[in-house]
Amino acid sequence: MEEEAVLAALGLNIVRFTAWPQETQTLMGKSINFCIVGDNVAQQSFASIDNKPVGNRLLHLVNLTRLRNLEQCHILFISELKQNILLQLLDEIKKRPLLTIGKGKEFTLNGGMIGLENVDGKIRMHINLTTVRESKLSISARLLKLAIVTGN
Repeated sequence: MEEEAVLAALGLNIVRFTAWPQETQTLMGKSINFCIVGDNVAQQSFASIDNKPVGNRLLHLVNLTRLRNLEQCHILFISELKQNILLQLLDEIKKRPLLTIGKGKEFTLNGGMIGLENVDGKIRMHINLTTVRESKLSISARLLKLAIVTGN
């Protein structure tokens, strides 16, 4: 549970250093939807960031029980999905302005944008910059300096 709480806090900061295309920002209105797919532990841990301010918007947590209605999501945290389902999902949402965050370096190698990996008790961030740019998202250089970046 402690690692999940750290991931939630890190997830909030990642959102704060990410910019969406103008048309997506217009559709966002006053909230940014942070969707979570995964186990109950992840969903409970991320509850701590619900309704936190991000710029002039509030972060709104959405717990997804099924992989439907993803168009409501601006961020998608993926935890505990079978490999074949994960690959299919990432292929379906490719090039959409949807920030994808998951666990492990492999997540970015499979087409996810940001993979968070626990190495000796510290969270290491991997960013697939190619996938981020194809989705027309922008991640701050300040965040990129803290990550292991793949792609160009």
